Amino acid sequence: MKIITVSYRLPVSIKRQKENVKITQSAGGLATAILSYSEKSKKNLTWVGVADFDEELWENNKDNYDRNFDIEPVYLEKRLNRNFYNVFSNSVLWSLFHYFPSYIEYNHEGFEAYKTANEIVAEKVNSIYKPGDIVWIHDYHFMGLAKIIREKHPEAKIGYFLHIPFPNFEIFRVLPNKVRRYLLEGVLGSNLVGFHTWDNAIHFTECVEKMLGHSHKNFIFSQETHRTRVGSFPISIDFDKFNDAYDKPEVIKLREEIKHLYEDKKIIFSVDRLDYTKGITNRLNAFETFLKNYPEWKEKVVFLLVIVPSREEITKYGERKKMIELNIARINGTLGNYKWSPVVYQYQSVDFDKLIALYTSADAALISPVRDGMNLVAKEYIAARKDLRGALILSVMAGAAKELQESLTINPFDDEQIALKLNYALTMSEEEQERRIERMQRYLKKHDVFRWATDFLNETEEIHSRDTKPVALADETKETVLEKFDKTKKRLILLDFDGTLVNLQPKPEMAVPDDKLIKLLNTLASDEKNDVWIISGRNHEFLEEWLGKLPIGLVAEHGGYIKRDKWESIINGTPEWKGRVIEIMHDYVDTNAESFVEIKEFGVAWHYRNVEQRQGFLASRELLSLLKNQLYNMPTQIIDGNKVIEVKHFLAHKGTTCKNNILNPDYDFVLSFGDDKTDEDLFEMLTGTNEHTVKVGPGNTAAKYRVQSVEEVLSFLGELTQCNVLK
Repeated sequence: MKIITVSYRLPVSIKRQKENVKITQSAGGLATAILSYSEKSKKNLTWVGVADFDEELWENNKDNYDRNFDIEPVYLEKRLNRNFYNVFSNSVLWSLFHYFPSYIEYNHEGFEAYKTANEIVAEKVNSIYKPGDIVWIHDYHFMGLAKIIREKHPEAKIGYFLHIPFPNFEIFRVLPNKVRRYLLEGVLGSNLVGFHTWDNAIHFTECVEKMLGHSHKNFIFSQETHRTRVGSFPISIDFDKFNDAYDKPEVIKLREEIKHLYEDKKIIFSVDRLDYTKGITNRLNAFETFLKNYPEWKEKVVFLLVIVPSREEITKYGERKKMIELNIARINGTLGNYKWSPVVYQYQSVDFDKLIALYTSADAALISPVRDGMNLVAKEYIAARKDLRGALILSVMAGAAKELQESLTINPFDDEQIALKLNYALTMSEEEQERRIERMQRYLKKHDVFRWATDFLNETEEIHSRDTKPVALADETKETVLEKFDKTKKRLILLDFDGTLVNLQPKPEMAVPDDKLIKLLNTLASDEKNDVWIISGRNHEFLEEWLGKLPIGLVAEHGGYIKRDKWESIINGTPEWKGRVIEIMHDYVDTNAESFVEIKEFGVAWHYRNVEQRQGFLASRELLSLLKNQLYNMPTQIIDGNKVIEVKHFLAHKGTTCKNNILNPDYDFVLSFGDDKTDEDLFEMLTGTNEHTVKVGPGNTAAKYRVQSVEEVLSFLGELTQCNVLK
């Protein structure tokens, strides 16, 4: 069993040094975390990624490094890789997911390259995959990958983690429909989908609901082959690595040099990749505002700005670099003098020791991205401050702001606010600095990168283990259930109505039981060993009219009413929200011809089965979202059913009503049939060895068995009556 990790970049670099070739393992947090997890869990690690070296170089040198994990490079043709990586991944997905839709440069060739690259990487994963392996896919480059792997290996354990933000519905819908579907369906091929924050997780689930029509229950989407859980897993850092580095001799020497150089000045420090999402221009403008609003800091402060080169071949990045450098020149030219440059600028990579020296020299770290999934620089700065000194000024647009609650949070677009917080940070007492940093360090020690990797992979295995697969109720399986039924003495048969005993019709009143069904139910109920119950969403008047004379129990409105000898209400009073829901649904009837509203005692349903498919789907997504907002904190359950949106009282629950009023230990055989989401509430309660649940039709389910149609249900029930005859 192994972990197959997939990311665009491999965790090793290969460099020619004169006549020699040097292979260096990445010291990055992701590689360190996953390697640590594989060692602690005793799972082998194989890393799949796109090679930035040629195949011959790798083949000749692949054994010349510490083989504590395996590397499986994928070689993409140069043009394909450019279109996949630059044209689509970075010029479309990166821009859109960071809320820069005007920066999108979409073209068909880029999207086709993206799909092809995902397919090529999937071929590599499929070639090394063995049953029991965990596949962990990282980031926006491979959003289609999980589905492709799932099609080849339906039982695979697959996790997907997005390292950047996921946009809200209004932003995501900018993409062409085929692109949206490909990305969402691709990610849903995973067992677990992880984001840095719950905001991003909610955005994703909203897009899936509105664009694909899949509803979730407690952030779990049920599909044909598996369930997909969506959650928040904020990535972190190796805390000890950064904290311990404070005392390294090399770091101490560099820190002393920096402090000596700026001994009479306070130091503000920033480090970022060159990227328009980092808000560097806004940051410079805010620093300029700070110097103007607080002139007493003139010649007493310096802003050390380090920018790491990135993606300069993309037009927007080259433009950004020029803009930043022009701003720096303007600030230094207008506010500085021959003795003092307010901004000290470095455009190059920084090695680890120098980075720690800069972190631990700075009186304040200014981190102000306009949109960031997490931003590990903020966490690194706090972890590095073993001296418990310094202040962190952090954008609320960074995921890290939700965790580092003792930071000084700012709006990256508000120059005045940033200026104010800079002044506060530079005048903060040592006691306050110590208190704030100590609290943030305590959190980071507990929630480090190793815990992140462990939690994510454990959760992937856990949701996979819960992913039950119903068995077809046919052949030997059917015979086994019939034999158990035949040998038992006290049986309970629970039957849904619409979609289970009768086929769905254009209007509910058209779906009525025929004489054959009445006779079948009567025969089943006539056996003194059988207790037969209809558990339906229909109102009690309908059930009484058509089934009330049969010797069976009836449950109406998903559990709101129950009848043995007479009808009894499970719920008291009329729901206060009912009138408003009826009003809203009637508005949708007005704009969607052939849709209609079904009003029940404890619920209201909007049926759109007769509306043109695309129109009905889009209207249902809008109504679903509207109802969720209107009924927030109300005692309701909103059901996204088969061409129906229904709102019902939360106590009108098939599972709860059956558990409290029907089920008892005397039954040594329980059989339940149902076709929709309300029946899942019942299936989830019936998990005993003598309890047999059957899903009618397609869809992921908690049921043990599956049949495909109403006709199969009726046929099986007919065979149960034959058991009675044989007795």
